[in-house]
Amino acid sequence: MLTLYRIITFLIFFILFPYTYIAYLLGSKKWGNRLGYHEKSNGNRSRGEVVWLHASSMGEVKVVSILVNQLAALDRNLKFYITVMTETGFKSAQGMAGSKTTVGFMPLDYRLAIRRFIRRVKPSAAIFIETEIWPNTIINLGKAAVPVFLANGRLSDKAASRYRLVKSGMAGILSQYARLIVQSEADKERYISIGAEPGKIDVIGSLKFDAPIADISPAKQKELRAKFPFPPGARLFTAGSTREGENQIILKAYRDLMTDFSEIRLILVPRHLDNLDDICRMAADLNLSCARFSGIGQQSGDPSAIVVDQMGILNDIYSISDIAFVGGTLVDIGGHNILEPVWAGIPVLYGPSIFNVKDSSEYVLEHNFGAMVADEEALLENLRLFFRGEKKYIKKSTASGENSRSYKTARIILNHLSEKWKKSG
Repeated sequence: MLTLYRIITFLIFFILFPYTYIAYLLGSKKWGNRLGYHEKSNGNRSRGEVVWLHASSMGEVKVVSILVNQLAALDRNLKFYITVMTETGFKSAQGMAGSKTTVGFMPLDYRLAIRRFIRRVKPSAAIFIETEIWPNTIINLGKAAVPVFLANGRLSDKAASRYRLVKSGMAGILSQYARLIVQSEADKERYISIGAEPGKIDVIGSLKFDAPIADISPAKQKELRAKFPFPPGARLFTAGSTREGENQIILKAYRDLMTDFSEIRLILVPRHLDNLDDICRMAADLNLSCARFSGIGQQSGDPSAIVVDQMGILNDIYSISDIAFVGGTLVDIGGHNILEPVWAGIPVLYGPSIFNVKDSSEYVLEHNFGAMVADEEALLENLRLFFRGEKKYIKKSTASGENSRSYKTARIILNHLSEKWKKSG
């Protein structure tokens, strides 16, 4: 399996190299990083100064932020190097980064790029989040004697079934991990089924449940609120990450809600920005005035609904809202991140399609941070109850202390590293 994978990655690297190298020479940080040209570290690997953490998704960036805070609190000598996959992830990670944290892009999973990355960054440990398995990266970290950890690990039945087809190769890759810290007993069993050593696995739970309330200053909230042309006292319902098939449901529910609550305004933030005209047409068909966020200053009046056509501000918008709906849940998508409104300190509503966020749903319902709604009618009824004050939800508080999952994860990692560093002198 590894031989075939190396051949494939070599061919991909060979094809991409001329373009990526030219982009690097022209000043592209992203493509320079992809080739392994990262900012050189002054850290000493043997003294454990630089910890590399990789996050692929926005949710994983959040988990990395939580884990970095715990590691830094337990060992103030540590420095951190965070890598991401996308521009959005880069901006998010930079926004969370402290003075001892550097942010870059993940090098390509090809040995020349990875070896160059290791030489320049000098990581004393590597931590991957959730389901990240990069064979060449992990093997070359092992050759460089860099301990590898999986944090907040999870593995779906579908992924486990695929990996079992190449179990012998997976066992070799997983043997490179110092510890695999996973979310559930089911995840543990799946990792064992693809070749992981049972004695290396710790079951902690999901780190994302330790996420603190978003730290957005009142001044920033006031500034953002002022960008929306809503009257003083307007109450805000935000529908975030909505998909095709959900926008009309949201608009219809909002139209009916307006008959009882004229002060409510809708902020609709679609997952993709290629159907904005369709959304505004649907709003017009329902006799709702609609405006794009980018065009607010170009028109007068008080639109009922604002369609946000800008990426990267959804979490800030949640922080100024009263209640939220998260999309991908009333259509068969499996759900987007239903915890983002919870992290912003507001209740969340979502539909029954939650196969991607099942554990998050259980957490939300268990703590009364929100509710699942079966359809448009249930969504409308829950909104009415909330705005009447007849339905109360709990506001999340920050998890802290030695009982938090992030503390336990950080302690497992540092205990292992401390033993290694003692042996190395």
